[in-house]
Amino acid sequence: MNRTEVIQNILNKKKIPTYLEIGVNTGHNFFQIKAMHKIAIDPKFSFSTSRKIKWLFKNPTNFRSRYFEITSDEFFENYSDRYQPDVIFVDGLHTAQQSLKDVNNALTILKENGVIIMHDCHPPNKAAAHPAESLEDAVALNLPGWTNEWCGDVWKTACHLRLTRGDLNIFVLDTDFGLGIITKGKPDNPLNASEEDIEKMSYEHFEQNKKEYLNLKDKSFLFEFLKTIECE
Repeated sequence: MNRTEVIQNILNKKKIPTYLEIGVNTGHNFFQIKAMHKIAIDPKFSFSTSRKIKWLFKNPTNFRSRYFEITSDEFFENYSDRYQPDVIFVDGLHTAQQSLKDVNNALTILKENGVIIMHDCHPPNKAAAHPAESLEDAVALNLPGWTNEWCGDVWKTACHLRLTRGDLNIFVLDTDFGLGIITKGKPDNPLNASEEDIEKMSYEHFEQNKKEYLNLKDKSFLFEFLKTIECE
């Protein structure tokens, strides 16, 4: 089960869904998603015009897509749209600071019963979890154990939100480098820690306690979660 399947399963619960993706890059995920309204955000799209046209025919819902080649910060600063997203996928800059900012901004425009999905919450190893400003920067560090997989320290954002936001329910599906599922509402399993614990936490400590810190769920839990989504 990958991000595309998870996103599409949630969107399928909505009658006329609007989908927003932060960090579209090559469009590999975005072009596959089927939704009535689609919004793509990336400071530099990495797909050709011919690839974009190809996907218009493979997935006709792309005819209604809108593309914003700007940073997510710029997008949210100027957002005024009659469509509130039902699902927002956060997969932009893989830093704790920016991913937290993206989630907080996404919450301001998300439909009341909408879902935010945050990628890269469960890095496969220490090298993949190393903080950096970009994949290129991470590669240049020549880290021990590097496998060309990079999630950055987004996992800290998942922990921080679980600790500080009593108005959000958050869990992470253990699939595709960790898909954080965020909805408005009371937490089902509050995190018992401090902000200082999260800030100073080593990857080794996180790895030993990740089930608790992330509220980590098997990927099959998605189907239980889908039962709780209201069809609108």
